[in-house]
Amino acid sequence: MASTNMKQICAKCNKGGGIAMCHGCQQSFCTKHFVEHRQELSQQIDHIGQEHDLLRQDLSREENIDSFLVHIDQWEQESIKTIQTCAQNARTTFQQLHNQTKNELKISFDKLTQEIRDYRESYDYTEVDIIKWIDTLKELRQIIERPSIIRIDYDNNITSAVKLIKVTGPPHSMLSFTQEKRSNENNNCTNEQMIASPSEKFSESFGDIELSTDGLSGRCLSSRWDGSCISGMGRYSSKIHYIRFRIENKTSNYWFFGIITASQQLTSSISAVQSACGWWDLGYIVVNGKTKDGNRTKTMNSGDEVTLILDCDNRLIQLQHHGRNALVGIQIDLEQCPFPWKLVIRLDSEHDCVKIVH
Repeated sequence: MASTNMKQICAKCNKGGGIAMCHGCQQSFCTKHFVEHRQELSQQIDHIGQEHDLLRQDLSREENIDSFLVHIDQWEQESIKTIQTCAQNARTTFQQLHNQTKNELKISFDKLTQEIRDYRESYDYTEVDIIKWIDTLKELRQIIERPSIIRIDYDNNITSAVKLIKVTGPPHSMLSFTQEKRSNENNNCTNEQMIASPSEKFSESFGDIELSTDGLSGRCLSSRWDGSCISGMGRYSSKIHYIRFRIENKTSNYWFFGIITASQQLTSSISAVQSACGWWDLGYIVVNGKTKDGNRTKTMNSGDEVTLILDCDNRLIQLQHHGRNALVGIQIDLEQCPFPWKLVIRLDSEHDCVKIVH
């Protein structure tokens, strides 16, 4: 049997002298080129060794760390400065609110002191005045003894890793408004928000009251001790409503204009029920059935016209005296006087008469 001896070709010179096989690249080389191939591999591994050593050196160096640390230090100082500024603002706001509350209490107390002194000297006081003074003293005592109504909260309106704080005071329950301010507020309201109430009529009465057949007027037929009062048929829980009245005849010192929650039945002491908010004349403010400090100046007379404004959207009622260009307001607590509201008027003496003007 004959056999053929096939020589391998050298991968470098392409000649038939390939006597050595590289098991890495699976190629055959002649003696000369096999030695060169091994030398090339040696050079490559030397290069790898150099790259390895350079990488080791780079890993040992910390060239960029300083710039990052400087940035962190800068952030730290800026954050501390921001917190210190916020803290100082909070201290200032707290001190202002504290002083304001303290001054308001002092003014109220001094006013009460002078009023009691004047009445005692003139001997011109009744049970109504005594009850009012007792209620005022109790309220001042409660304000002094109860925990502070100033709050410290986190300011959630600021997006930050560090939550900043803010100091807030209590909302005022009684407000005084100038005619100019009310005019500006009305300019910001849409026609849909401002609604006159042409359909408003008197529908309920308590005591010796005579209502007209059209429901637009009510007349008191007896003395003030009867507790005579009337309420409207309207129910108010949204938007702004205007109800205008003319004082047809007024012989007593004080009338009560205001609101109560619609579910409240009329009683002889309607201004003392929990939901009652309004005014005795313009001098005394009634909030949640309690009469606040005021003055005895008579401001409403026969022939005067006033408008009761029910701003349901802002939980506010106002009473405007057109002749005196005066406007007073009360912020309503819906927990004490929930929607819907209805208007209520207390007449004090015989022949007192009020009319709704459309």
